[in-house]
Amino acid sequence: MSDEYILDDVIETFSDEDTLLSDIQNNPVKWLLSLAIIAPGMAYTMAAEPSYTEAMINWGLPENLDWILAILVTGQLFIAPLSCYILARTGNLAPGLFIAMGGSAILLANPMEIAEFSEVFGWPFAIFCIALTIPMLYVLKSKKKLLDPGKERTTWCTLLSASLLVFTIAAIVPSSGVALADFSCEDEVGNLLSEVDVLSGTSDACSALTYRYAPILGMVLAIGYAWPKGKKIIDDLSDDFLDGLKD
Repeated sequence: MSDEYILDDVIETFSDEDTLLSDIQNNPVKWLLSLAIIAPGMAYTMAAEPSYTEAMINWGLPENLDWILAILVTGQLFIAPLSCYILARTGNLAPGLFIAMGGSAILLANPMEIAEFSEVFGWPFAIFCIALTIPMLYVLKSKKKLLDPGKERTTWCTLLSASLLVFTIAAIVPSSGVALADFSCEDEVGNLLSEVDVLSGTSDACSALTYRYAPILGMVLAIGYAWPKGKKIIDDLSDDFLDGLKD
């Protein structure tokens, strides 16, 4: 695969109707399970509901089942990486990738969920979030056993790498920020959370919080180790995104 591999090729390969339709027909149960895991969290995120209970009421469902929705939103923290690992190891690569991508996106769209967990559990929660990336990194490292060389493998690795980066931004960045605040800031973590956007905001409340983005660099290095070609392709994808913004 040449270094000129671009985002359009990735999307074209992944969204090929014949390939996806064939996989869905061959693995209908796995795909139904994948949709059941991702669809509720996506619906909750897109509806911008104020709480799980309100969402259940608005959807005409028993509000005492809001814990199920909570699992399918915040629970993506462990559902996404573990499902990706289990499905990939059983040869169901596409459903596993679908859950990894969808679950990471759900977490990214609900950042305060992770921040609140971080406030409760402190710095060990940041270590826990980092550890949860190991299953997906292991799957990425095992690519040669799972897929033959070619565009399909490169596409799959690219999308899994992107999922890892999204997961890092969604879970590790905010939990690391709270951990840094816990160790280095004078104010209580709860007060800081009300002042700082855990993803992109800045605050004079604690300068240590500016280092919460360091795990992103660490993940890029980890992806580069698991998939040496990955760093170059991720750089190419970033250039494509930037060019798109300029246009």
